Amino acid sequence: MDAAKTGAFIAAIRRERNMTQAELAAVLHVTDKAVSKWERGAGLPDINLIEPLAAALDVSVLELMQGRRIAAETVCRAEAAEMLTDVLGMAKHARADRRSRLKHADRFLSGLLESIGLLFLLCSVYCRMQLHTGIPLWGTISTLVLVAAILLAKFALHRSSDIRS
Repeated sequence: MDAAKTGAFIAAIRRERNMTQAELAAVLHVTDKAVSKWERGAGLPDINLIEPLAAALDVSVLELMQGRRIAAETVCRAEAAEMLTDVLGMAKHARADRRSRLKHADRFLSGLLESIGLLFLLCSVYCRMQLHTGIPLWGTISTLVLVAAILLAKFALHRSSDIRS
């Protein structure tokens, strides 16, 4: 799928239908900036939007994917198979991208939780030892248990994600 060719096709069909980018975006539940991005060839629609976009523009999915009008009787099996392969490749890429973003968010969140837990533990120990404040021993122990639980949960999550990979 050629982003520039598909984008030009989307723009041409949208204009033929006398639709604005905002109107097309509203039908698809995306932003007009996303439609603009597709039309400029700077990106492609998400795999989940291909069929609704084709329906909104009143073209076939194959026409949308190839970025040109195709007479219904001229579609051959080889073209359809190639487009299906492209769609499946896009879906695989979208899943991998989503998985990567989730993994990044998981690492950030677990690092944040570790930092907060360690900060609480250090503050508790410092206040107990240096400032001789009235922080009860159970507060320090519970903070230590909390930090240990966070670290164990992080280890278990990373271990299970390594096994699945």
